[in-house]
Amino acid sequence: MTFPSTSAPSPADEDHHLIKGMVVRTLLLDVLERDIQTLDGLLLKMPEVYILSLTRIQNQVLKEMQELRKQMRTRGVKIVQEIRGKDGIETIYLCRGYGQRFYMLWTFARNEVKKELSYHLRIDLTQSQT
Repeated sequence: MTFPSTSAPSPADEDHHLIKGMVVRTLLLDVLERDIQTLDGLLLKMPEVYILSLTRIQNQVLKEMQELRKQMRTRGVKIVQEIRGKDGIETIYLCRGYGQRFYMLWTFARNEVKKELSYHLRIDLTQSQT
C-alpha cells in the first residue's frame, strides 16, 4: 500500500523560467526608469529622442510582464515577495499552493538584465568592444 507524498511537488522548469522572467523584467524597468531620469537631467541636444526610445522599451517590457502574469495564473504561480539583499535578490512565490523560493545573485541578474535590454535595443553583445 502506498501513501500520497506529503512533501510539496517541485516546481517545473517552466515555473522557474516564468519567475526569472518576471524578476529580470522588474529589474530592467528599474534600470530604464533610472536611466530616463538621468537622461532628463543631462544637457543633451535631443534628450527626448533617447527618452522616447527607453520609454518605448518600458512599454514593451510591461506588455511582456502582462503576458508572463497570464501564464503564471494559468500555471498556478504567484509572486508573494521580492527581497533585495547585498548579494542578490530572493523571490518568494507560491507554486500551485506551495511556498517556493528563487534566488538570483546580483552578478547573474545584471547579466540577464543586460541581455534583455540588448535584445530590446537590437544590439548584439557578442560584437561589443568592452
